[in-house]
Amino acid sequence: MTSRVFVLGIRHHGPGSARSVIAELDRVRPGIVLIEGPADADPALLALAADPGMSPPVALLEYAPDEPMVSAFWQFAAFWTEWQALT
Repeated sequence: MTSRVFVLGIRHHGPGSARSVIAELDRVRPGIVLIEGPADADPALLALAADPGMSPPVALLEYAPDEPMVSAFWQFAAFWTEWQALT
């Protein structure tokens, strides 16, 4: 069995990029997908994306509990490549 790595370098968010990601994922049928994002986005949290009641726009918020002003968030829209790869 040969393992191969495919890198989908997406620079811009948009419907065309999302369609390209969907087409390529359908073509290569990966066993694992790595998406750049927050370290706290564990599998249990990301599984919420598959919930039928979850639909974009949505966001992940990451913050330091002892310093809530130190925070970042990752937004997702239906046409964003990360959302398409995640779902």
